[in-house]
Amino acid sequence: MVSGCTFEGAAVQQEKLGRSGARLVDVQSPLYPPLLKQIYDPPLALFCRGNLDLLTAVQIAIVGTRRPSPYGSAVAEKFGAELAAAGVAITSGMARGIDTGAHKGALAAGGGTVAVFGCGLDH
Repeated sequence: MVSGCTFEGAAVQQEKLGRSGARLVDVQSPLYPPLLKQIYDPPLALFCRGNLDLLTAVQIAIVGTRRPSPYGSAVAEKFGAELAAAGVAITSGMARGIDTGAHKGALAAGGGTVAVFGCGLDH
């Protein structure tokens, strides 16, 4: 958030963004995920870091419990790997458990992942 919506506050946020290697992708950008634009009241901007092309790639969300069984963890990792091998990016909240397993599987298979954080990139 830009504190007080002032130009000074925006300049401070822009400086922090640049130092972190992140970018701001606004809702009008061609990099903004097309399906996200279609939801009711989409975010006006996304703070992003990494391979931004993944935002417009075919994605599937894999989310679940933070305390999976060993079987659940193995299945999440296998799903992530198989989907990544098929060219699908894995999207989740990057929480412990199922989310982490899906990301690990996708990355092990050479695929891409998108993590959606409920807080800023600096937390």
